[in-house]
Amino acid sequence: MKNRNIMIAYLVVSLIFLSEIVLSFNKYSYSGYYTGKMINWLWLAMTVFVIIWFWKKKVIKVYFSFLILGIILSILPMMLPFFMLVSYFSTIDNYQQIQLDDTYRIESARLGALSKPQIIVYKKEGILEKQIYTTPYSKVAEDMYELSLDSPARAENKPIQGAKLVNASKDSLGIEYQIVNKKKIFYHKNKEDWFDDI
Repeated sequence: MKNRNIMIAYLVVSLIFLSEIVLSFNKYSYSGYYTGKMINWLWLAMTVFVIIWFWKKKVIKVYFSFLILGIILSILPMMLPFFMLVSYFSTIDNYQQIQLDDTYRIESARLGALSKPQIIVYKKEGILEKQIYTTPYSKVAEDMYELSLDSPARAENKPIQGAKLVNASKDSLGIEYQIVNKKKIFYHKNKEDWFDDI
């Protein structure tokens, strides 16, 4: 009975973990930055426990081999999938999280091993949140400063000192950013509106 309960608990956690992966493909996630990380680490800890607890069973040895093979295959193509896995499970390259209000929050992060820093805006929808805008950090910094070689905002790792929600509409979100002691409102727009700046 004890073994059955362990497997049921592991299957439930695995289903929640898989649902989080499916949600991420549709730019959704469970509400809150650390919620996803806790689900990931809980699944990983339970996976290690289940493998050790049921090691004598052949199916567990096959499952373990499958997981190890997946890790090895993720390392082969320039290690990019492996770095994506590391980023998914950890807070590496996630520089900041700022809660704007009860509905919106932003993150300053790298979305991939080779990507430049982005500012990601999330909108809370019940227990889920949706990624509604992804804007390069450099675009926000360029809007605040006329960037030159010696500009204080040129470095991509300069922290956002403050962010305040100013305006929210169907087509854009106005956020007042403070970077290197300068404040300016930046409007995150839907992709179809990007040509307005040209």
